[in-house]
Amino acid sequence: MDLQLEGKIAVVTGASTGIGRATALALASEGAVVVGASRRPPESAADGVTHVVVDLGSAEAPARLVEEVVGRHGRLDVLVNNAAVGKLGREPLDQDEGLWSETLNLNLMAAVRASYAAIPHLLVHGGVIVNVTSVNGRIPSANAPAYSASKAALLNFGKAIAGHYAAKGIRVVTVSPGLTATPMWLGPEGIANQIGAWDDGDADEIASATASSTPLGRFLLPEEIASCICFLASPRASAVTGVEFVVDGGLTETM
Repeated sequence: MDLQLEGKIAVVTGASTGIGRATALALASEGAVVVGASRRPPESAADGVTHVVVDLGSAEAPARLVEEVVGRHGRLDVLVNNAAVGKLGREPLDQDEGLWSETLNLNLMAAVRASYAAIPHLLVHGGVIVNVTSVNGRIPSANAPAYSASKAALLNFGKAIAGHYAAKGIRVVTVSPGLTATPMWLGPEGIANQIGAWDDGDADEIASATASSTPLGRFLLPEEIASCICFLASPRASAVTGVEFVVDGGLTETM
């Protein structure tokens, strides 16, 4: 299926690794011109993808990123808000105000700021905002209340603005991944290692046991999430807005 993304200008935040990197590559493979953004550059270059090194936790950075992209390419068609941070605590009280502030700032406010900066440009030709949240927005974790709350808030934000801009040519959709094989889970500072550090456990065994407990019995691949994002960002999904697509391998059991 041709997703009709040829020549579209797309920005993907958190694009150096994981879901963000997979999304940038997938959009580029469909013919989009992609600008990735993150604190660190990706390990390798890719055709159709350029990269901007930026700390999106800085209040002015999201707007600066959007203006740089529009200045370079003359327009903006797709914004994927994917940048996020996630840290655990043995119990809720381990997550202090500083961690809450850091988490809400990057996971929620960076997306809000990028969206607000992008909307005037998306109004020109129409476009799409895709917010990447998490199943933890609906299945909150006592070990990560700040992360869970930030993802629930981002889901709410997307739904809040979707109806207002629908008739003006902007679609706003949410993708909520489940357990995914990204550095946030499997990296040196990832969740498996964070849990292992509490009781001197083995991170690989923790990751394997967690994956085995899910309906599919495995980690999802970043590319599987990216495929869904690409479809929703494309004109093929022109009637889809204001909704959440849960891509979790059956983990969420609620109706």
